[in-house]
Amino acid sequence: MIQKHHWGNRLGQAASGLLFAGLHGWAVLALYFWFGAFLLLALGVVLAYGLAVYGILRFSKNRRMGWWTGLMLPLAVMLWWIGRQPLTGLDYPKETEQSAHVERELNFLTVHGIRDFRYRTVDDFEPRWSSRSYDLDQLRNVDVFFSYWGVPQVAHVITSFVFKDQAPLAVSIELRRETDEPNTLLRGIFKQYEICYIWADERDVIALRTLHRGEEVAVHRTSLTPDQGRRLLLDMMERTNSLEDQPEFYNTLTDNCTNAIARHVNQVRGRDVAWWRGLILTGRYEKMGYDQGWLLHTQPWEQHLAASRIRDRAKAGGDGPDFSARIRTHFAGMETPVPDPAAEGGSAPGSGAAVEQYPTEK
Repeated sequence: MIQKHHWGNRLGQAASGLLFAGLHGWAVLALYFWFGAFLLLALGVVLAYGLAVYGILRFSKNRRMGWWTGLMLPLAVMLWWIGRQPLTGLDYPKETEQSAHVERELNFLTVHGIRDFRYRTVDDFEPRWSSRSYDLDQLRNVDVFFSYWGVPQVAHVITSFVFKDQAPLAVSIELRRETDEPNTLLRGIFKQYEICYIWADERDVIALRTLHRGEEVAVHRTSLTPDQGRRLLLDMMERTNSLEDQPEFYNTLTDNCTNAIARHVNQVRGRDVAWWRGLILTGRYEKMGYDQGWLLHTQPWEQHLAASRIRDRAKAGGDGPDFSARIRTHFAGMETPVPDPAAEGGSAPGSGAAVEQYPTEK
C-alpha cells in the first residue's frame, strides 16, 4: 500500500508539473504573438514573464504556495486574452482588401465585393471586384471543393452554389492577414488573423488553386436540396454581413474553413456533420461525407475519388468561359436527391444543370 501511495504521489506531481508548464507555455506564446510585430518588445515581455515566474517559485515559502501563486500569471493572461477584440482599419493585401456585403430583397440576393481576379501567376494578377444578383429560386445544387495544398489530410474547403443559367457562386472562408504578415498554423491559434468570407467567381478561387498553385483539388456534389441550399446561402450571408460590422478572429482549430462550413450545414440539416472530427485533419471530411451520404456518389470510393479530382480538366482549357462546366463533367447521372418543384419550375431533377456550359459573368 505504501508503494502504491508513493507512485500515486509521483504521478500526481508529474501531471501537475505538465499542467503548470502547459499553462505557462500557452501564456508565453500568447504574449509573444500579440507583441510580435515589435520583436524586441515581444522578447522583453516574454523575458519579464519568465522572470516573474522564476521569482514566484524561488521566493515562495513552499512549493505548493509557489505553484498556486504561479498560476495567477497564466490566469491573468487568459482574462486579458478573452477580452481581446480584432482591430479594424488594418492594411490588408489586395486579395482580401475588400469585404463582401450581401443584400436581400424578397428572393433576390445582390452580392457586393465578389472577387473575380484573373491570374497570370500566383503573385501577378488583375484585381477585379464586382456586384452580382442571384435569384434564389434558380438555385439548383450545392457543391464543395477540397483543395489539398501540401500537408497530407489537410484541405481547404470551398462551398459553391450552382444556379440555373448563371455562373456558380463560390464562398471561401479564409483567414485575413495583414500585408507582409506571415501565414502559419500556430499564429492562427493565437488570434493573429481575422476570419473572412470571400465570395468569388470559380475562375478566381478554384482556377488559382488548380492552374497556378498546383494544388490537388476535388469537387463533389452534396445531397443538400435546393431549399436547404438556399437556407445555407442565407446563413452564410448573415455571418458575412455580421463580420463586416463585428470582426471575429480566425482560429486554426475551432473556426477555420471547414468546421465553419460544418456549423452552417448543421443549421439547415440538424447535427449531421461532426465538425470537431476534423479540427486539424480537415481532409477527413471528404471520406466522411462519402460514407455518411452528404456527398453524392454512384461509384466505389476509390473510383469516385479519382473522378472528383479536377486539376487535369482545369488545365485542359485554362480559366476560359467553360471552366465551371468542364470541371464538373463527372457529375453526369448524379441527381439532386429531393426535387424542388417550386424552384425547378416543374421540371424533373437531373444532371443537365451540372454539365451545361454556365454563362460567364463579364
